[in-house]
Amino acid sequence: MNSDYTQQQSLGGLQRSEKLSLQSTTPPAEIPGYRIEKLLGQGAFGEVWQGFDLNTGRPVAVKFYLHRSGVDWSLLRREVKHLVNMSTGRYIVQVLGVGWEAEPPYYVMEHLERGSLEDMVRARGSLSISETVRMLREIADGLSFAHSKGVLHCDLKPANILLDHDWRPRLADFGQSRMSDEQTPSLGTLFYMAPEQADLGAAPDAAWDVYALGSIAYSMLVGSPPYRTPEVVETLDTANSLPNRLQRYRETIRKAPKPRLHYRRRGIDKGLCQIVDRCLAVRPLDRFQNVQQVIGAIDNWERARTRRPLYLLGIVGPILLLLLMMLFSARSISVAKEGALQRIQQRSLDSNQFAAKFAAKTLESEIDILFRLVASETRREELTGLLLKVTEQARPQLEQLADGKPHPQAFKELIALDARQELEDYLRRRLQEMRAQEGDGSGAALFNSIFITDAQGTNLGITFADPNDQTESSPVGRNFAYRSYFNGQRSDSPQNLDRSQVQPTRGTRLSSSFRSTSTGKWKIGVSVPIWEEHEYADDLVQPPEDVIPIGVLVLTMNLGDFELLSEASDPNSRSRFAALVDVRDGNQKGTLLQHPLIQAMDRETMKHSSMPQMSEHQVERLQSSEGVIDYIDPASEFPNGGDFTGEWIAAMQQVQLPRASSMSDSQRPLSDLWVLVQERASSIEAPLSELGSQLQRETYIELVVLLAVIALLWSFVLRIGQDSGTPGPSINEPGHVSSFQSTVDHSR
Repeated sequence: MNSDYTQQQSLGGLQRSEKLSLQSTTPPAEIPGYRIEKLLGQGAFGEVWQGFDLNTGRPVAVKFYLHRSGVDWSLLRREVKHLVNMSTGRYIVQVLGVGWEAEPPYYVMEHLERGSLEDMVRARGSLSISETVRMLREIADGLSFAHSKGVLHCDLKPANILLDHDWRPRLADFGQSRMSDEQTPSLGTLFYMAPEQADLGAAPDAAWDVYALGSIAYSMLVGSPPYRTPEVVETLDTANSLPNRLQRYRETIRKAPKPRLHYRRRGIDKGLCQIVDRCLAVRPLDRFQNVQQVIGAIDNWERARTRRPLYLLGIVGPILLLLLMMLFSARSISVAKEGALQRIQQRSLDSNQFAAKFAAKTLESEIDILFRLVASETRREELTGLLLKVTEQARPQLEQLADGKPHPQAFKELIALDARQELEDYLRRRLQEMRAQEGDGSGAALFNSIFITDAQGTNLGITFADPNDQTESSPVGRNFAYRSYFNGQRSDSPQNLDRSQVQPTRGTRLSSSFRSTSTGKWKIGVSVPIWEEHEYADDLVQPPEDVIPIGVLVLTMNLGDFELLSEASDPNSRSRFAALVDVRDGNQKGTLLQHPLIQAMDRETMKHSSMPQMSEHQVERLQSSEGVIDYIDPASEFPNGGDFTGEWIAAMQQVQLPRASSMSDSQRPLSDLWVLVQERASSIEAPLSELGSQLQRETYIELVVLLAVIALLWSFVLRIGQDSGTPGPSINEPGHVSSFQSTVDHSR
């Protein structure tokens, strides 16, 4: 079924039309004074042929009503009568002649060579928005003219709207039209027919033509009428009778969602869509009550659209100027704030550089004191004697333990050896005496533990300053030849190192950082070789290469016990603090050895947790520059590292080691320890941010005041405009009906 054909009140009439549609090669009849040439189209009541007036040569269109017996003469007379009555209408097709008694009956009207609106929409797919508005307005004018003559079209659709040579619409085919005071039902075309019209008992109403007008507008915008889908067409095709088909049509429209495809047209105005929506309202009371209201709505919409540039100039213009002023003001504030921030950041960076250098120098001084203190301990004859006594009495056990493998019996015998106990008691007394010297500038209070190894690296005795650091897993009897504090190398070697290839350090060394096997804390050790001949302990006398130290004395310190890092443990100094970083090559490069987060860890957490570690990129940036302003603290990634999130301004300085007496200052060796001083970026940005926020608040207040003044002026202008206008009902009010419609209602 083609749903664009007018619905008949009789199935027999539709069948006869289908039969007659096959006769399209010759005109149904010859008309005196006219030459009939070709078929233009066919409809439910007959055929339309193109011809020419033989007297004037004017092209005409002739509509034949085929087979007198199948023609409802009232329809023919009604259509011709209505066309003649509306012959003065600009948008109505003009009637030129009528053949009442001819076989078949016909009438002659002007020929419009542009075809129909349906042909135009089918060829283009859809019309432009401006062309749609023009067409809609002119169709509404023609329809309004017909209504003013008391004629309701009742079958308005694109196929019944012809186009003249100027592409202006002309309303045609008034075969289904009714006078406004008639009560005879009239069926239109599916999807252009109002749902209440699809009823064989419905009385004609102007709202029917309003609905059809909306469907035509929708078709021009979208390319097809509303609600028409393959599923709906199939539902209507399966109806077994005309009343059933009409009922399905009504139910489909009432239950289907509102058409929305016209809203998707690019550049379409919402106001135009709302006019179409109201024309297509399912309930007649929600629709425009007559065509005059549609015309008024279109005119108001076009008038509002025409005034829109003035509104933009009068409202948006001042607002735009204010926004530009605000933009330039904000930009000026931002530029000033950025410049001030850069200067403050640079000052902070310089301050952190100085603090890092100062902290590094402080640490170097403390390390120098520690070097001298530990070296002086190795010159004590009592220590040398006790060490020789232990190594002599425990020679068999030490030879077994030197390979680094477990030897339980040798370990027990070494632990129980009286000479070893005597050596460990000596170390305990010395550590207590050194700790008692706190405050005399010797640095002894920094010591955490002191231990001694033999020439093969086996631990002979150890004592801790804090008894709580002593654990059941004592390092005594274990071989630590792989540790840098024993072999003097830059970093620890693998634990499976061949001990026969390692010799004890031959000079005072600061070991690489290492993690205590007892406490889990990070430590560094100052190690000094113990010589049998005390003169070798002096840097001025170099021992022969074939002379090997008889042992190594190591004093360890917990990282963080240095004075420069004491502020890191203060919970109130989280905005600026110092940290210690290990930058030796390897997997541990960038490990934070001391940090407030580490200070806050308890013993168990420290033993089983990894330490914060900077990325290699961060280390390289800090080493190769004077500092960075966007440092991200790796401690922020830890569960309790929330206090260290965000960006920091950081600078780093390398720590130098004490030089030997034979070295110059430029030859001082460098350690792998770097002092990092970091300051929270937000702490220095806060005053500037507060100042910027205050200036922005002032700007916003000024903007609000100016907008209020503009709004007050515009309210005054609009009030004057309303007072000077002509009052009248709005076309958007459902209750507003034209005087014509009121007359029609009264006549009913």
